[in-house]
Amino acid sequence: MKKSMTCLLVFFLLTGTALNAYAQADQIKKPEMKKEFMKLKYIKAGQVRDLLRGFQSQHGRIFINDELNVVTIQDIPEIIDKMLSLLKELDVKPADILFTVDLILGSMTPGQEKTQDKKLESDPVIKELKRILNYKNFKRIDTSLLRVQSGKYSEQRIGGDGLDFELRLTPRHVKEEREDTFQLGVRLRQRTKTRREKTAEGIAQVIGGREIDLIGTTLAIKSGERTVIGVSKLDGGDKALILIILGKVMK
Repeated sequence: MKKSMTCLLVFFLLTGTALNAYAQADQIKKPEMKKEFMKLKYIKAGQVRDLLRGFQSQHGRIFINDELNVVTIQDIPEIIDKMLSLLKELDVKPADILFTVDLILGSMTPGQEKTQDKKLESDPVIKELKRILNYKNFKRIDTSLLRVQSGKYSEQRIGGDGLDFELRLTPRHVKEEREDTFQLGVRLRQRTKTRREKTAEGIAQVIGGREIDLIGTTLAIKSGERTVIGVSKLDGGDKALILIILGKVMK
């Protein structure tokens, strides 16, 4: 019995010694920690949480304050420097992009639509459209300017000649080594007008207007390059609406 008690006592002493040695070793290996915080101006703090975790060390911690839009980092100095450098690179003012939008009405019937100006006749984009499409005549019904910040959107009413449209642009600027490009989301809707009709009883009935989706697409375009966004047929069959956009990043 005494021998068993002695062996048990030795076992606990050895186990305690080993645990104590392990704890001391863990304290020795744990690196010096540092804490820094950064208030973001242009991006949301919650958007960078997963990205920063890819740099985080075993003992590091990342805290996000969505209300104050602040990121707090606790980690070794080398990793904190990398994270702060990344945040400074990401937290920049979004680019302003100025769009020139041309709304062109094309017709298949010769002489049905007349070109409004000489510039449109000599427009290289229109010349190319004449070559690849069956439309013989082109008429500019509107030209509009829209200024949109990258990552946001802008909506504007455009149209003419009794046609009413709603245009929505959503650009995302992509900075490349030699040139500026951006992904552009475009949605064009036609708005039909309300009208009044009389019923058999002679009571005026208001027929509500509706919106018809004509163009909905996302594409990559270069800054300063005019691009045909889409061609959509209108009621009547032989007419089409052509949307041409030029976007330029403002320095």
